[in-house]
Amino acid sequence: MKKLTGIAATVLAAGMAVTLAGCGGCGGCSGCNSNTKNNALTNSNWFTGTGFKGIQPFFIVDDNHPEYTKEVITYNVTFDNSKAYNKSYSVDYKDGEFKTSFYATSYDWNAGNIPEKYKTEKTEILYCYETELTISVQYKKGDNATKWFDDSVKTKCYFRAAAYSLQPVYSWREVKSTSPKNYTADKLENAYETLNCTYENYYNYDCTEVTSSTIEDDKKTDEKVYGKLHKRDNTVFDNSSLYIAVRSMKLSSNFTQYIDLFSDVSGGVSTCKIYGSEDGIEEKELLKISEALAAENVNLYSFPTDEEGNRKNEGIATVAVKIENAGGQFTGTAHTAWYAAVQNVNNNTARATMLKMSVPLSYELGTLNYSLKEVESTIWNG
Repeated sequence: MKKLTGIAATVLAAGMAVTLAGCGGCGGCSGCNSNTKNNALTNSNWFTGTGFKGIQPFFIVDDNHPEYTKEVITYNVTFDNSKAYNKSYSVDYKDGEFKTSFYATSYDWNAGNIPEKYKTEKTEILYCYETELTISVQYKKGDNATKWFDDSVKTKCYFRAAAYSLQPVYSWREVKSTSPKNYTADKLENAYETLNCTYENYYNYDCTEVTSSTIEDDKKTDEKVYGKLHKRDNTVFDNSSLYIAVRSMKLSSNFTQYIDLFSDVSGGVSTCKIYGSEDGIEEKELLKISEALAAENVNLYSFPTDEEGNRKNEGIATVAVKIENAGGQFTGTAHTAWYAAVQNVNNNTARATMLKMSVPLSYELGTLNYSLKEVESTIWNG
């Protein structure tokens, strides 16, 4: 099986690359996480009242309640080569878009392709988080350049409520990518490789193990079982729910939390460090994001006004965190995520919405920046 690099491994960081993994808490089991030494405290920061640890009925997609809407957000994805130090070859990206969808739905433990050993006569309400990245990439070496390749990464995952540490149940990832192959290349053709992989991961009900399968070029190439998830030192999350997991935490500039992530891409569980940062969002960009949050029928932000009622151009309060793999070959390669700050846990207007991500690419090829463009729909607020 090919190892994912470049856009397939680092861009994945956005709920998709430093490729973390995990499951924590207890989803109805008795003490299944009792050996965890460093539990991550998770809150429902996407609700106006963050203290409710369950899943609100209005978050559940229901044909009988069309007013119960998903949270759907679109981000522009742009390429910054100002810190591209690779002297062997270069990349360029264009037409990037990242779309997320967050809601709750029913999950049948006796359905479809669930491994027989995991099936049970149970149905439960779970969170569902879906993402889709589309972007075009071109490789250059000297005076030679490739055509523009159309890359995409899609993910979908199910996980439990904050009361159960967002414990993972299922995840799926489809990667169609033309990815950097090595730090150096003797010729243009050796600078990249084409990947066409699908990953599917089923956790057992107690979240003590996960069965992970890989389909490469439409052929099943691998299936592995990873056990003892409940024996990990940190709370475990699935890599595909990473950015919701971070969103659920009590973030601040002095925040630090270690978590364990199951990653289908890297094939296993690795430890990740999440820590606060003083980094801000440039004023012009922040105002543009704030405009999108303040749009009619969104109402996740209201610009303050002066004594005469005139709008002040003050952007939304933010909090930034760094996310990096705490072990292995990618140690020290951190990316940054910005969220709307939770300023009132009982009136959380901005819902800790993810505002921006900055993701360094492998092999010092530059950085991809994800910036909130539009909130297409938001969580119904009762």
